[in-house]
Amino acid sequence: MTGFLILVAIIGAAFLIIVTYEAVVSYKSNIRVYTLADSLANVYCGILERSFDLFYAVIFLMASQYLYENVAPFRIPANLGTWLLGLVLFDFIAYWFHRLSHEINFLWAAHIVHHQSEELNFTTVFRVSFFAVIFRSFFFIWMPLLGFDPFTIFSLGVFLAGYQFLTHSRMIGRLGILEEFMTTPSHHRVHHGRNEKYMDHNYGHIFIIWDKLFGTFVKEDEEPLYGITSGFESNSALSAQFSYWKDLFTRAYRTKSLSNKIKVFLKGPAWTPEDVGFLPSMYRTNKNGDRIKRDVRISKEMSAYIIFGIITTAAIFFRLTFIIKQMEAPTLSSIVQNIEVVSLALTLMLSVFAQGRVMDKSRIALPFEVIRLISLSVISYLLYSNIVWLLPLTAAYSLGSVVWYSYMKLAKPEERIKLAS
Repeated sequence: MTGFLILVAIIGAAFLIIVTYEAVVSYKSNIRVYTLADSLANVYCGILERSFDLFYAVIFLMASQYLYENVAPFRIPANLGTWLLGLVLFDFIAYWFHRLSHEINFLWAAHIVHHQSEELNFTTVFRVSFFAVIFRSFFFIWMPLLGFDPFTIFSLGVFLAGYQFLTHSRMIGRLGILEEFMTTPSHHRVHHGRNEKYMDHNYGHIFIIWDKLFGTFVKEDEEPLYGITSGFESNSALSAQFSYWKDLFTRAYRTKSLSNKIKVFLKGPAWTPEDVGFLPSMYRTNKNGDRIKRDVRISKEMSAYIIFGIITTAAIFFRLTFIIKQMEAPTLSSIVQNIEVVSLALTLMLSVFAQGRVMDKSRIALPFEVIRLISLSVISYLLYSNIVWLLPLTAAYSLGSVVWYSYMKLAKPEERIKLAS
């Protein structure tokens, strides 16, 4: 597992360097690309999605292995040539999954999370729904049926994810000849645009040729306006996951026709039953009725508090990942029967929820923060009592955080998170 820890450290360091570089370049260019609340909400979405995938990946891997060994009519040998062939096929499947995720409401309910932010930067790639983990598995399960081994499929997924990371940037301009056949940041900025001429275009992850072939390509003229047309006014990763599902179930409940109840989930986002209108948009407007760009400002003191919170949540996530990676031939049963895994997973979920309430300045933020901090001390005592310094450190952090947050919430109301007008 030393190799795993080194790999995590390298990936983490590379991520911080790239994000820092983009932030510095944008600052020098007098362009505000990053906001703390938005970036942390993106990261929390990523932690939630990756944590869920730690469990679901076991199911997908077992299914892939079974299909590859027992159902596939032949096995494709693993070499550079077949890997490149697999990459083209993998990206082709990804194109259609991506496109259908914009055209079918129940798929859009998962994918919309990735488009909710009105910013676009390298952290946006982490803003993914854990529902998408389930939906995309039904698209890529065809790879082992075609004879690709599970390791090759995994490596293709990692490569595609890494490439996607590089396309989520406002600071990278046109890339010359690559614009003709590769998906570039310019192409992907279009995809994230809510401008009418940009919406529902440029679905390609690695190759833009699919969009040009199937008529969904649009070239970037001016920089897009980012986000979704209805707006999203929350920093909570959990609220982000369930927001559009709530919309769909509300409209399905209100319409009288059984057929329409089903169509709400199967039609596209532009459709709604004739007896039920679209739900009100969430974005704010000025006196002239023009949409106001969401701009959450956080005080330095509150920023420091939230950063400490995400550090502890990230530590739980990495410990959870480490344990599962350390297990030999893990099954879903062996994972859920592991007390440490279950305790960490529940604490992580609580942390994501509580920190989202803090960033949304919710009335229930304080009690859930107290519960989150108590749970950190409890798992330190029950699971890691052999680490003599951990419990005192955790208890000191928890007590200090309760006092710190209570002071900001009660004694210094001006330190609360504010939405810039």
